[in-house]
This record gives sequence, structure tokens and C-alpha cells, in this order.
Amino acid sequence: MTSETEIRFSGLDVGYGNGLVLSGLKGSVKPGTLTALIGSNGSGKSTLLRAFAGLLPYGGSLMLNERELSAITRAELGRLVGVVPQHTKITAQFTVYDAVELGRLPHQGLTGTGKPSEADERMVMKAVARTELDHLLLRDVSRLSGGEAQRVSVATVLAQDPPVMLLDEPSSALDPRHTAKVFHLLRELADAGKTLVVAAHDVNLAAGFADFFIAMKNGKILFDAPVEKLDVHVLEQVYDAPFEPYFSDKGEKAWHTK
Repeated sequence: MTSETEIRFSGLDVGYGNGLVLSGLKGSVKPGTLTALIGSNGSGKSTLLRAFAGLLPYGGSLMLNERELSAITRAELGRLVGVVPQHTKITAQFTVYDAVELGRLPHQGLTGTGKPSEADERMVMKAVARTELDHLLLRDVSRLSGGEAQRVSVATVLAQDPPVMLLDEPSSALDPRHTAKVFHLLRELADAGKTLVVAAHDVNLAAGFADFFIAMKNGKILFDAPVEKLDVHVLEQVYDAPFEPYFSDKGEKAWHTK
């Protein structure tokens, strides 16, 4: 595995306006892995994802592909990094197909004809099929449910097909079946060599699919380790609540607050 999709950061400061949300962070995201970003509300997970995506100015060093992120052009970044935001609202009169097709824009350049190529169409239809949106292709996105709109966001990034994918609570509006479907899909993408960082409130769900976890609290990274190291000691420090493990009949472990 090469380091072409590794994210490395040191002395990372990120904020909004004059206020810092993240200060002095150091760590890395290994290429070809799924990293779960966990922590309570306001811990800095979304801010860190936005920094990784190049959407926020930062201090310190933030490297992608052995290059400082701030030195990568927007056009190139669009081909390298895909983002599923926590909340998505498309107000334009787009169909589901139109919205997913937006993921192909970074690959078309400014001199394109405005029409998708056959390769673009194949990527769009593959993404739609993988997120079970086939029956909604001509539906206006303004008429979608929250869960359907969230699946459109995931499909758009699949169509974009970048080596790095950043997802902020990608299953927050999904029912249990589609939640499992999406996380199995993310696991497949990591196994195929994509680098994924997924912010998740459901610790048990994230731990079941991730290779590594980064645990945040008050804008700091408390733990950055293989997912096997996630335990009661870690969770209690991160969430300031007592936890205890439960085991299924198959020996699978989950944690719950007492």
C-alpha cells in the first residue's frame, strides 16, 4: 500500500472566524482503511472532516498525497476527495439522476460539452444501483425523504469515485436496513483501496466496520488507535458516562451506557 491517499497532520489548528475549534492536533489516517471518528456533540468531528476536505483554512500542517492540502488546487482536490455532509439540501430543480451526476463534474473539466460521457453515465448508474435509488431516478430531489436524500449524497460521492471519502454521519436519517447497506458498502470501498473517514454517533456500528478509530473531545484527539483497542476505558473518557460491554450469543461485543 502506498501513501498516496494517506492524510497526515501536525500542529493542526482549525476554527471559524477568530475562534479555534481544533488546536494542535497530530495524527494520520492510513491509506486503504476505514477510520471511525467518534466523540460527543461539539467535540470537533465535523470541523476535522471539513478541514480534511479543504473547506476550512487551517494552521499547522495537513498533508494529502505527501503534499500540503492548501497547495492543492480546487480542481484537483475535487478529483481526490469526496464529501458526504451531515446535512444535505438541494434547492435546485434536479432529479435524482441530475444530483448524482454532479459527482462527475470534477472529471469533466471546464471545456466539456455539458453532456455526460458514456463512462460518466456508467458511474452514475452504478452508484444509483449500489444505493438502491433505481426507482427514484426521475424523482425531484425536493420530494425525497430525509433518508432518500442522504442516500443520494452517498451515491453522488460514489459516482465521483475519489480515492479519499469523508462522510459525516452518513446513516443518521436511514432506517436499519439501509444503514447496514451503507456501512457494508463503505467497508467494501476500504477493502478495494479507498481511504475513508466516517464520523458516527453509533459507536457499536462504527466499530463493527472500521479498521481504526479517532476519539475526540473538546477539540482534542484523546485516542487514535486500531479499533480493537476501543474499550470501556476509552468510551468512558470520551463520553463522560459509564459503559459496560454486552456479548451476543455469537460472541460479538457491544457497549452500552449504564
